[in-house]
Amino acid sequence: MRQLRRSIRRSTSRRLRGLLAPTMGVGLFLASSTAFAQGQPPGPAQPQPPAPSQDDVQLPGVDVRGQGREYRAPSSDLYKLPDLLKDTPQSITVVPQQIMREQAVFNLRDALRNVTGISLAAGEGGGAQGDNLTLRGFSARNDIFIDGVRDIGQYSRDSFNLDSVEVLKGPSSVLFGRGSTGGVINQVSKVPNLTPSYIFSITGGSGPFFRGSIDLNQPIDGTAAFRFNAFGQDNDVEGRDETHTTRWGAAPSFTIGLGTPTRLTASYYYLADSNQPDYGFPYVFGEPAKVDRDTYYGLNDRDFEKDNVHIGTLRFEHAFNEDIRLRNTLRFAYYGRQVAVSTLAVQGNPAAGTPLNAISVSRAGAARDQADTALINVTDVIAKFSTFGLKHTLVTGVEFGRETSDIQRYTFAGGGPGSLITPVINPDPDANLAGVGKVTNFRGDTTAFSFGVFAVDELSITDWLKIMGGVRYDLFDADFRNAFLGQRFSRTDTAVSPRAALVVLPTKAQTYYFSYGTSFNPSAEALSLAVNNANTEPEKNETFEVGGKWDVMDGRLGLRAALFQTNKTNARTTDPALGIQVLEGEQRVRGFELEAIGRILPAWNIFAGYTYLDSRVLEALEVTNGIPVKGKRVQNVPENTFSLWTTYDITDQWQVGGGVVYVDPRFANTTNVNRAPSYVRADLTAAYKPIKPLELRMNIINLADEVYFDQVHPSHIVPGAARTFLFTGTWRF
Repeated sequence: MRQLRRSIRRSTSRRLRGLLAPTMGVGLFLASSTAFAQGQPPGPAQPQPPAPSQDDVQLPGVDVRGQGREYRAPSSDLYKLPDLLKDTPQSITVVPQQIMREQAVFNLRDALRNVTGISLAAGEGGGAQGDNLTLRGFSARNDIFIDGVRDIGQYSRDSFNLDSVEVLKGPSSVLFGRGSTGGVINQVSKVPNLTPSYIFSITGGSGPFFRGSIDLNQPIDGTAAFRFNAFGQDNDVEGRDETHTTRWGAAPSFTIGLGTPTRLTASYYYLADSNQPDYGFPYVFGEPAKVDRDTYYGLNDRDFEKDNVHIGTLRFEHAFNEDIRLRNTLRFAYYGRQVAVSTLAVQGNPAAGTPLNAISVSRAGAARDQADTALINVTDVIAKFSTFGLKHTLVTGVEFGRETSDIQRYTFAGGGPGSLITPVINPDPDANLAGVGKVTNFRGDTTAFSFGVFAVDELSITDWLKIMGGVRYDLFDADFRNAFLGQRFSRTDTAVSPRAALVVLPTKAQTYYFSYGTSFNPSAEALSLAVNNANTEPEKNETFEVGGKWDVMDGRLGLRAALFQTNKTNARTTDPALGIQVLEGEQRVRGFELEAIGRILPAWNIFAGYTYLDSRVLEALEVTNGIPVKGKRVQNVPENTFSLWTTYDITDQWQVGGGVVYVDPRFANTTNVNRAPSYVRADLTAAYKPIKPLELRMNIINLADEVYFDQVHPSHIVPGAARTFLFTGTWRF
C-alpha cells in the first residue's frame, strides 16, 4: 500500500504540474491576517433576522463591522471582555471561517499563519508534537482554548468545527489563569442557530490530497436547533516523501432556548488521526542540512502517530435582564496519544567543511503512550450598573479544574548499520530494524487541581474616557509521580494577576489606549515536575502596551497599531553549580504591530498585518558548549513577520485572490547556534459559482515552489510543503 500511495502521489503531482504550470507566472504576492466580528450573548427574546436570499449568489466578502461598535458574532468567547473589540485596550486578531475557506486552511496551525507575531515550532524530542506555537516571543503551547476553556491536549487541531480563531496578545491571566505570557489562542466552535443550512464540501489535489466535510444546521422549532459537522481527510505532503496524514472527526451539538433569555447547549467533539510523522532535517553547521526537500529521515516500519480526542461540553446561558447575564460551561475532555518518532542528532562534532557524505545522523528515536484528561467548570457573569452617575460594566467569574496526565516514554537502541545511525545523504526509510530494542525510560502521572476567581470592571468616566481595572486570584496544586525512579513531587502555587487600562475615545471612529497586564507560569504548568524544578516558584511576566484603533472609509476599513514590551522578570535558569532551576533569569521582548482589515472598495477585501519583535535574554546562568545564553535572542522569535491576504469579486460569480507570508530568520536554540532561514510564501485562489448553491474554488499553495522551513526545534527543522494544487467543490442549500 505504501508503494502504491507513493506511485499515485508522484503521478498525480506530475499531471497537475503539467496541466497548471502556465498559471504560475501570475505572481500575486498576497497572504493572511484578519479580525472579525464579536459575539452577543443571549438576551431577552428578539425577532430573528431573515434568512439570506437564495437568489443572492455573490461570493461573501469579509464583514468588518466587528471593528465597529454594533456587531458581535453570537459564538465569540470574547464574551469575557467588558467592551466591544474596537474599544478593548488590547491587541486582538480574529481569523474568521471565511478566510480559512478562501485559503483552503484545514488546521489551526495554518489558520494562525494569518496572525503576525506567531511562530510555529516543531515536535518535541520525546514525541510531544501537536500544535506548538510561540506568540509574541513566548511559548503558547499551553495557552490554547476552545470556547474560553483550556484545551490541554498535545494534538494537531483541525478546522472542521471552527467558526473563528481569536488571538488575544499580551498577558491575559486576569481572564484565563496560568500562562498567557505572550497571549492566548481561543478556538470558537460552530454552534446551532435558527437559519437552516446544509453544506457539503469535497477537496482533491496534489500530494495526493482528499478531504470531504459536511456542516448541517437544522432548526427544530422556533427556539431549538441541531448542528452536525464531520470530515474525513487522507493526504500525503507534496515534496515530502513518506509523510502521510489520515484524519477524521465529528461534532454534533444541540441548543434549546435560541432567541430567549435562557439557552442550553450540549456538544460533543471527536477527532482522530493516524499519521506518518515528519521530524524534518537535522542541523549541520548551524543550518538545515543541505539535502533535497523530499529527504526523509524517519523509519516507515517504526514511526507512527495516533491521536484520539473526546470533548463533551454543557453550556448554560441566562440573561436576567438587559444588564445582567450569566454563563456556565462544564467540560470533560480526554486526549489519548501514541507516537514513535525519529529524533535527529548529528553524530560527533564534525569540523567545518566536512562533506555531507562523511557525516552521520542518529535517528534513535523516542516513543510515548499518553492519556490526559481535564474536567473544568467556568462561570462568568456580566453586569452593567451605575454608581454616583458613573457607568460600570463588570465581568466576574470563578473557575474550577482537575487535570490529569499519565505518560509512559520509551527509547530505542541496538540494530545494525544504517538502522538508527544513517548518513545525512540518502537515508533509508525502510532500513532493517532487526535487533532494535524498545526500552522504557519514564513512567509517571500527574494530577493537578486549579481554582481561579476574577473580576474586571470597566468604568465610563465620560463618553470619551474609560478606565479598566481587574484582578484574578489563582491556586494551582500539582502532584507528580515518577514511578520509573520512585520519585514524588508536589507543588502548590498561588498568584494574584492584576490588570489596568486607560481608554480614550475622541470620536466613534477612534480609540486610543494604554494597558498594563500580568501573567504567571508555574513549574507544573505543563503537568510535569522534576528534581530540578519541584521547588521553583512561578515565573512572573508583565506587559505595557499603548495602541490605537481607527475605523476609516465610513467604517469599511479597520486600522490598528500597537507598541508593547513584555518582561519575564524572574525567568527560570539552571544554576550550573546546583543543577536546579532558579528564578535569576530575565527576558524581554519589545516591538510594535500594524494591522489593516476591511474593504478598500466594495469588491476588494484586504487583511494585512506586520509585527516587529526585538527579543533578548537579559540575564541567564546557563553556558552551553562554552557559549553563554545571556545576551542572546530568545529562540524561535523572528524580528519581522508580515502577512497579507486579499480577494477581489470580479462579478457576482467570480472571485480571485491571493497572499504572501514573510518570516525573518530566527534562532532555533538558546545559544543562537542553529538558525532557521527567512522565507516568503505566496498563495493564489480563484472561485466561480456556476449556479446558485455551488462554489468551485482552486488554491495554489506555495506558488513559487519555495523551499522553506516553518516548524523549528533546537535539534531539527521541518520543511513546508512544495507547490500544492487544491480543488474544492462546495454545495450550499
